[in-house]
Amino acid sequence: MRVHILAMALLAASTLTAGAGQKEKVTETVKLDAPPAKVWARIGHFGDLSWHPAIKKTEASDGDKQDSQRRLDLGGPVLWEALVSYNDAAHKYSYRILDNGENQKVLPVSHYASSIQVKPSGQGSEVIWTSTFEPAAGTTAEAAKKAVTGVYRGGLDNVSKALATN
Repeated sequence: MRVHILAMALLAASTLTAGAGQKEKVTETVKLDAPPAKVWARIGHFGDLSWHPAIKKTEASDGDKQDSQRRLDLGGPVLWEALVSYNDAAHKYSYRILDNGENQKVLPVSHYASSIQVKPSGQGSEVIWTSTFEPAAGTTAEAAKKAVTGVYRGGLDNVSKALATN
């Protein structure tokens, strides 16, 4: 699964054409039968993306504190992100990809800002993962959105599967 998600992102990056400079948005959600506190306990720490199948290892410089930086090891490629805000009570955190050029080889976007939030939904919860970004130079909006959507779906589907078995 990890290779599949990375392959999707790299495939999207390989369909490069003009498109940088325009803001795009992706939002993916999943509804779960688990209560928000249980879901947040699983996905709510900036320094722990072990719930995402594409992530081999996560390291964060300062845990859930603002400006903490995390290194996401994808089993070869590495992605660097920084925590913008963290609100444990609201079950939400926001982060951004550090625009260092190398990250665009992993995910073909720039000026990427994202948030993950867990909200009550009926007897369970809903996870909302959303972002705004610009396609990287030479990448179409469609290719960038497809890559981000693939990453989100991979993570959310994995959380859904993991919590359904617990």
